[in-house]
Amino acid sequence: MKLWKKGMAAFLSAGMLATTFSGTALAAENRTKITKINLTVDSSIEVGDDNSDVTVTATDGKYSIDDWEVTNDSGEWGAGDKPKIKVTLEAANNHYFSTTSSSAFKFSGDADVASVSATRKNSNSTMIVTITLEALTGDLSIESVEWDGDYSPVATWEEGQGAKTYQVRLYRGSSSVTEAFSTTNTYYNFSNNITRTGEYFFRVRSVGSNSKRGEWVESDSMYIDDAQLSRIQSGQYTTTNTSNGNGPGSNKAQSGYWLQDGVGWWYRNSDGSYTVNGWQQINNTWYCFNSAGYMRTGWISSNNAWYYCDLSTGAMWANATTPDGYRVGANGAWIH
Repeated sequence: MKLWKKGMAAFLSAGMLATTFSGTALAAENRTKITKINLTVDSSIEVGDDNSDVTVTATDGKYSIDDWEVTNDSGEWGAGDKPKIKVTLEAANNHYFSTTSSSAFKFSGDADVASVSATRKNSNSTMIVTITLEALTGDLSIESVEWDGDYSPVATWEEGQGAKTYQVRLYRGSSSVTEAFSTTNTYYNFSNNITRTGEYFFRVRSVGSNSKRGEWVESDSMYIDDAQLSRIQSGQYTTTNTSNGNGPGSNKAQSGYWLQDGVGWWYRNSDGSYTVNGWQQINNTWYCFNSAGYMRTGWISSNNAWYYCDLSTGAMWANATTPDGYRVGANGAWIH
């Protein structure tokens, strides 16, 4: 009988638990499901702003907005930034949020929503929604589109506010000479593409972080005759802007030219070669290059001596006191 009573007690206990859970389930089911969430999101955030002017509203009486905030507001907004908005929703009496699926959300307003995620709490009567807006693009227009000097093959333009990269294309007459090259720089050297005499111009446009493209902007035309073509092909041309095209070296005519990529600066000689693991004098200034051919800066140990190369231009210092207080002689070597 004791065993029977113990078993009966367990059976009754299980029955009571089932009834309890059944009652809870029934209580939840007695509330009305909220299966769709419609929100209006308006944003006036632009590149360069230092505020987060965002408004989120809801018109469905099944739920209301308790609060919202931009969670990644850390100062001035830049191109490529994606504002994130945290919204707290509260279900109306006898309602609950039945899903957190992104497909349950529908957005209106002037803000472009890139993605949404959500979590629930308080027996599903509260929902925390994170809305990520599309990346800010800024102004994709480009100005000062021009050749960098008389008869220079280097195309230059001013930086576009919302640009992440640029596309640039060379033309001779009315025909395209090249495909649309992509670059993160605000210049492009077409010396390898100008192989015939004729009238040349180029077009360039900005590409934003979300792949939106600006309008093509066209440069003035430049006529290249046989003499100018020979100078371009030998690298003996002049540029007027040392930060574009001919890089850290002088803006005087030279037998090669500076190039920059995602790693750093390197110098292309007129025969296509470049210096590695050593020094090269360019326009009466010494520069040091590493094993991959990229310009070195700072303190460099070479030939049993120490030399200092400028952090921005790469030029070797001589007969001077370095920024950290050391004296270098006429040959650039540190004077002990």
